[in-house]
Amino acid sequence: MQNLNLFSIKNKIYSDGSLDTSKNISFYKCFFICNNKLVFFKNKCFYILIKNINFLNIKKKDIYILGKVKNTLFIGASLSLKKIKEISDNRVHSLMSLRDSINITDQTQVSYLSALYFLQNWKKNHKFCSKCGSINKFDNIRNYLICINQSCLRKIFPKIDPTVIILIKNKDKILLARNKNWQYNLYSCIAGFCEPNESLEETVIRETYEEVGLKLKNINYLFSQFWPFANNLMVGFEATSITTKLKVNKLEIENAIWVTKKELLSLENQKKIILPKKYAIAHSLINYWYKN
Repeated sequence: MQNLNLFSIKNKIYSDGSLDTSKNISFYKCFFICNNKLVFFKNKCFYILIKNINFLNIKKKDIYILGKVKNTLFIGASLSLKKIKEISDNRVHSLMSLRDSINITDQTQVSYLSALYFLQNWKKNHKFCSKCGSINKFDNIRNYLICINQSCLRKIFPKIDPTVIILIKNKDKILLARNKNWQYNLYSCIAGFCEPNESLEETVIRETYEEVGLKLKNINYLFSQFWPFANNLMVGFEATSITTKLKVNKLEIENAIWVTKKELLSLENQKKIILPKKYAIAHSLINYWYKN
């Protein structure tokens, strides 16, 4: 079963040469990021479409390869707002968070913007080699870091944290839970990080028992989604609880409720609960249950 992964780049490629000599590239479409915010112009995602990448006069260490569609290479650049204005005829730009940009940007652009956001943050947080302490150099052809110390040369690849999220069912009901740190009335599925030595299924069992005291059976994988805000690979499961009796861990969960389809619709219409955004895998899991 496949889930609509809003952040997926289906045409991901890795070039075999330098940026300015890539084969079969007629155009470069460059997006921009500044201070962890994406660059917009007149409420639209700002980009520059060019034939020669040297026109931008950007250092290669500030460029990220995001993907390719036909003869167009999609790239991103991390620059100051002053530099962006210089290469765009001094237009007045606005900065927007990735979360906010999702609501006004089409899916294709969101996938490239999320990749740019992820890579830029990962690079910024790994400036030094964790083995010898030397500076890391970014390889923008293959999107990894490499230690400049010739006696080390350790390669560092983008780090992604595997996380399970579970659609817990019992007869005609599903379990929705609310983390105490979330916005008011937001409810979602139980989720948690994988720990060392655990399989995904073992994480499903442990997280569910730790947070709401339920034991599970019939654990099945459904679909997955990359989550760029926290570098997670969200792995979606469905499972059946043996009982409906809850033992809520108040250190993490503020409240947990069982709901039927009718109750869910009523609670949402009355604004007594808020469900996850459509781009979240939790929304897809709940929607999968509701429609099936």
